Amino acid sequence: MFTPKVMTAHEFLLYAEQHPDKRFDFIDGEMVEVSPKAIHGRIQSSFAFEFGVYVKTNPIGVVYTEVLHELNGNKYIPDVCINVATSDDYLTVPPLVAVEIRSDSQSKAAQRKKAAEYIQHHVKMSILVFPGESIEVYRAGQKTLVLTFGDILDGEDVLPGFSIPVDRLL
Repeated sequence: MFTPKVMTAHEFLLYAEQHPDKRFDFIDGEMVEVSPKAIHGRIQSSFAFEFGVYVKTNPIGVVYTEVLHELNGNKYIPDVCINVATSDDYLTVPPLVAVEIRSDSQSKAAQRKKAAEYIQHHVKMSILVFPGESIEVYRAGQKTLVLTFGDILDGEDVLPGFSIPVDRLL
Protein backbone atom coordinates (compact mmCIF):
# COMPACT_ATOMS: atom_id res chain seq x y z
CA MET A 1 0.00 0.00 0.00
CA PHE A 2 1.28 3.46 -0.93
CA THR A 3 1.31 6.06 1.84
CA PRO A 4 1.87 9.66 0.68
CA LYS A 5 4.83 11.39 2.28
CA VAL A 6 3.95 14.34 4.46
CA MET A 7 5.96 17.34 3.29
CA THR A 8 7.28 20.03 5.55
CA ALA A 9 6.63 23.62 4.53
CA HIS A 10 10.28 23.95 3.50
CA GLU A 11 10.11 20.78 1.35
CA PHE A 12 6.94 22.04 -0.32
CA LEU A 13 8.54 25.38 -1.20
CA LEU A 14 11.59 23.62 -2.66
CA TYR A 15 9.37 21.32 -4.72
CA ALA A 16 7.26 24.24 -5.99
CA GLU A 17 10.43 26.14 -6.96
CA GLN A 18 11.56 23.14 -9.01
CA HIS A 19 8.23 23.17 -10.90
CA PRO A 20 7.59 26.87 -11.68
CA ASP A 21 5.24 25.98 -14.54
CA LYS A 22 2.77 24.29 -12.18
CA ARG A 23 0.43 25.48 -9.42
CA PHE A 24 -0.27 23.52 -6.28
CA ASP A 25 -2.79 23.54 -3.47
CA PHE A 26 -3.48 21.37 -0.44
CA ILE A 27 -6.75 19.45 -0.65
CA ASP A 28 -7.65 17.20 2.26
CA GLY A 29 -4.05 17.44 3.44
CA GLU A 30 -2.50 16.33 0.14
CA MET A 31 -0.58 18.48 -2.30
CA VAL A 32 -2.54 18.63 -5.57
CA GLU A 33 -1.71 20.29 -8.87
CA VAL A 34 -4.48 22.70 -9.89
CA SER A 35 -5.28 24.37 -13.20
CA PRO A 36 -7.35 27.48 -12.56
CA LYS A 37 -9.24 29.12 -15.41
CA ALA A 38 -9.20 32.79 -16.35
CA ILE A 39 -12.25 33.52 -14.17
CA HIS A 40 -10.26 32.30 -11.16
CA GLY A 41 -7.50 34.80 -11.90
CA ARG A 42 -9.99 37.63 -12.41
CA ILE A 43 -11.73 36.93 -9.09
CA GLN A 44 -8.40 36.55 -7.30
CA SER A 45 -7.12 39.87 -8.62
CA SER A 46 -10.42 41.60 -7.70
CA PHE A 47 -10.14 40.44 -4.09
CA ALA A 48 -6.45 41.37 -3.94
CA PHE A 49 -7.19 44.84 -5.34
CA GLU A 50 -10.15 45.52 -3.03
CA PHE A 51 -8.26 44.24 0.03
CA GLY A 52 -5.23 46.30 -1.02
CA VAL A 53 -7.30 49.48 -1.15
CA TYR A 54 -8.77 48.63 2.25
CA VAL A 55 -5.45 47.98 4.03
CA LYS A 56 -3.94 51.13 2.56
CA THR A 57 -6.43 53.23 4.54
CA ASN A 58 -6.84 50.68 7.37
CA PRO A 59 -3.34 49.33 8.08
CA ILE A 60 -4.34 46.05 9.72
CA GLY A 61 -2.06 43.72 7.77
CA VAL A 62 -0.60 42.70 4.44
CA VAL A 63 -2.48 41.33 1.43
CA TYR A 64 -1.02 38.09 0.06
CA THR A 65 -1.90 35.88 -2.89
CA GLU A 66 -1.05 32.19 -2.84
CA VAL A 67 1.33 32.19 0.11
CA LEU A 68 1.83 28.99 2.06
CA HIS A 69 0.47 29.00 5.62
CA GLU A 70 1.39 26.26 8.07
CA LEU A 71 -1.20 26.28 10.84
CA ASN A 72 -0.77 23.71 13.60
CA GLY A 73 1.03 21.41 11.17
CA ASN A 74 -1.63 21.74 8.44
CA LYS A 75 -0.71 23.45 5.18
CA TYR A 76 -2.94 25.90 3.32
CA ILE A 77 -2.45 28.20 0.36
CA PRO A 78 -5.28 30.74 0.36
CA ASP A 79 -5.89 32.34 -3.01
CA VAL A 80 -5.96 35.72 -1.26
CA CYS A 81 -5.59 36.65 2.39
CA ILE A 82 -4.87 39.45 4.79
CA ASN A 83 -2.34 38.57 7.47
CA VAL A 84 -0.70 40.60 10.23
CA ALA A 85 2.52 38.61 9.79
CA THR A 86 5.24 39.00 7.19
CA SER A 87 7.73 36.42 6.01
CA ASP A 88 9.99 35.64 3.09
CA ASP A 89 9.06 31.95 2.98
CA TYR A 90 5.77 30.95 4.58
CA LEU A 91 3.47 32.10 7.34
CA THR A 92 2.60 30.37 10.61
CA VAL A 93 0.16 33.00 11.87
CA PRO A 94 -3.49 32.53 10.82
CA PRO A 95 -4.71 35.17 8.39
CA LEU A 96 -7.44 37.57 9.47
CA VAL A 97 -9.28 36.75 6.24
CA ALA A 98 -8.69 33.86 3.84
CA VAL A 99 -10.29 33.60 0.40
CA GLU A 100 -10.55 30.35 -1.51
CA ILE A 101 -11.76 30.33 -5.11
CA ARG A 102 -13.00 26.96 -6.32
CA SER A 103 -11.28 25.54 -9.40
CA ASP A 104 -12.79 22.73 -11.47
CA SER A 105 -10.29 20.27 -9.97
CA GLN A 106 -11.64 20.95 -6.47
CA SER A 107 -14.91 19.57 -5.15
CA LYS A 108 -17.37 21.85 -3.37
CA ALA A 109 -17.27 19.53 -0.36
CA ALA A 110 -13.46 19.72 -0.11
CA GLN A 111 -13.54 23.51 -0.41
CA ARG A 112 -16.22 23.82 2.26
CA LYS A 113 -14.17 21.58 4.53
CA LYS A 114 -11.14 23.82 3.98
CA ALA A 115 -13.18 26.97 4.71
CA ALA A 116 -14.33 25.41 8.00
CA GLU A 117 -10.76 24.34 8.84
CA TYR A 118 -9.57 27.91 8.46
CA ILE A 119 -12.04 28.92 11.17
CA GLN A 120 -10.85 26.05 13.39
CA HIS A 121 -7.32 27.45 12.97
CA HIS A 122 -8.44 30.89 14.22
CA VAL A 123 -8.93 32.65 10.88
CA LYS A 124 -11.49 35.38 11.66
CA MET A 125 -13.31 35.19 8.31
CA SER A 126 -13.10 32.54 5.61
CA ILE A 127 -14.58 33.39 2.21
CA LEU A 128 -15.31 30.64 -0.27
CA VAL A 129 -16.07 31.64 -3.87
CA PHE A 130 -17.94 29.48 -6.36
CA PRO A 131 -17.29 31.43 -9.59
CA GLY A 132 -20.46 32.57 -11.33
CA GLU A 133 -22.63 31.14 -8.52
CA SER A 134 -22.17 32.35 -4.96
CA ILE A 135 -19.89 33.34 -2.11
CA GLU A 136 -20.00 31.63 1.28
CA VAL A 137 -18.74 33.48 4.35
CA TYR A 138 -17.62 31.47 7.39
CA ARG A 139 -17.20 32.95 10.88
CA ALA A 140 -16.66 31.22 14.23
CA GLY A 141 -19.93 30.59 16.05
CA GLN A 142 -22.07 31.83 13.14
CA LYS A 143 -24.08 30.15 10.43
CA THR A 144 -22.54 30.15 6.97
CA LEU A 145 -23.69 33.21 5.07
CA VAL A 146 -24.47 32.56 1.40
CA LEU A 147 -24.27 35.60 -0.89
CA THR A 148 -25.13 35.85 -4.56
CA PHE A 149 -25.72 38.48 -7.23
CA GLY A 150 -27.29 41.63 -5.79
CA ASP A 151 -25.86 41.01 -2.30
CA ILE A 152 -23.08 42.91 -0.50
CA LEU A 153 -20.01 41.29 1.03
CA ASP A 154 -19.49 43.07 4.35
CA GLY A 155 -16.26 42.89 6.35
CA GLU A 156 -18.24 43.06 9.60
CA ASP A 157 -15.98 43.51 12.65
CA VAL A 158 -13.04 41.75 10.92
CA LEU A 159 -12.71 44.44 8.23
CA PRO A 160 -14.79 47.34 9.60
CA GLY A 161 -16.09 49.56 6.82
CA PHE A 162 -15.25 47.09 4.04
CA SER A 163 -18.14 46.33 1.72
CA ILE A 164 -18.32 45.40 -1.93
CA PRO A 165 -21.12 44.26 -4.23
CA VAL A 166 -20.89 40.52 -4.84
CA ASP A 167 -21.54 41.23 -8.53
CA ARG A 168 -18.02 42.75 -8.76
CA LEU A 169 -16.47 39.57 -7.37
CA LEU A 170 -18.33 36.73 -9.07
